[in-house]
Amino acid sequence: MARVRTKGSLSLHPARLAELLYLWVILAGWVLPADSRAGGTASGLPATEVAAAERTESDETGLDYLSLAEGHRQAGEYLQAISAYELALIEDPGNPVAWFGLGMSQYEAGQVQEAIGSYGEALKSDPDLWEAEMNLGVIWFNLKNPAQALTHFERAQALSPESWRPFYLAGEVHRMRDSPAEAEAGYQQALDLSEGADGQAVVHEALVSLYLANKDYAGAARQVLAARPHSKDLQASDRRLAALYLEMGQEEKALVYLERLAADPSAGPDLHETIGWMRVDRKEHDRGIQSLEIALERHRDPKRREELSLRIARLHIRLEQFDEAVALLEKGLPGSTDPERYFLLGSLHLQAGRWEPAVKRLAQTLQLDADCAQCYNKLAAIYLKQEDFGRAIPLLDRYREMQPEEAMTFFYLGVAYDRLRHYRKAIPLYEKFLELDQGRHDRESFQVRQRLKSLKKRAGGR
Repeated sequence: MARVRTKGSLSLHPARLAELLYLWVILAGWVLPADSRAGGTASGLPATEVAAAERTESDETGLDYLSLAEGHRQAGEYLQAISAYELALIEDPGNPVAWFGLGMSQYEAGQVQEAIGSYGEALKSDPDLWEAEMNLGVIWFNLKNPAQALTHFERAQALSPESWRPFYLAGEVHRMRDSPAEAEAGYQQALDLSEGADGQAVVHEALVSLYLANKDYAGAARQVLAARPHSKDLQASDRRLAALYLEMGQEEKALVYLERLAADPSAGPDLHETIGWMRVDRKEHDRGIQSLEIALERHRDPKRREELSLRIARLHIRLEQFDEAVALLEKGLPGSTDPERYFLLGSLHLQAGRWEPAVKRLAQTLQLDADCAQCYNKLAAIYLKQEDFGRAIPLLDRYREMQPEEAMTFFYLGVAYDRLRHYRKAIPLYEKFLELDQGRHDRESFQVRQRLKSLKKRAGGR
């Protein structure tokens, strides 16, 4: 019986996604040329394109069974494939291709131990069949037996030293065994050997994962940067780099990638908001506010819009950009029920001496929040400036109930009653002010002492 010589390819087992820690990249399409041990390189052909064995004798029955078996295996009909491979092996018991295909089909059919035996037979027939060593390594890895897996991957390395996959998988075994230095060495060897972008991406990703596990963010960033030119998802790479640089406290580098992401018209408001506050923290207020305003426009959630609008308004106030703050607060008034918006507007109008709009906004604040102590205080201040003491007194009384330790409230109440010539009411209020103030307000304390002398003389004279 003539031995079948292969010109096509042999397949490596795909890693079980739920079982291999980081082998999601070993697709069902891992196919390696059978002659790669003679100096060829690993290809990336899908498993469904495994070439049929070359016919050396057109009338060989075994060849027909082998072709039939390959067809069943490629169609996912593993039990039928097993039967056909077994018939092929009856005709040619030493055919490594048949043993290899039988092992693949048995593994896919859940016959794991039988698959191990078949790969062993394939290696007896062809000791240089490094693909069989690789698949045995994957099986033992999935069985959580790293020692056995490593043995087979190292044999595959020796048989095919130009292929990156055995070194990569050896790195994965070391990772499973919690040996990061050995894992890194395996990955680096794989990286040196890999030529295609897909293979390099796989190894870079493994190194990123390894470095992140060890909190080596600089190492992870180097790998992401190295892989970026070949990345199929540049935005994912940029997000990752931004996060890594932020973790390292390198905000300027992080901003480079965040702003690349923000340049995309579909970029969401959260990204622009993040950039905005980062710029503000770096004292780049104008650029920061510009990004925050973009975020405000893109937010669709009314609650988020309200919160961000108020934060930007407070930022304008802190920067003494009062007109900008008023404009932003007024713009958000329709539909707003947040008392802070009305309070800030009232306070800004008061500061600018615009009494009428100040009274209006502070009164609206009290409608939304009757416990706004400063609203009573500020409204009283307006009426005191307007010398409308009759309106100021009840507001000051309410504020005194809420803030009983505030000395200046007693001062202003005393002044209000004094100006209304209710001297008997003014005297105890002045005295209470001096008791609480303890000289902290020198000018007011001096005025009150002088005024008390005058009032008490007047009261004594009567």
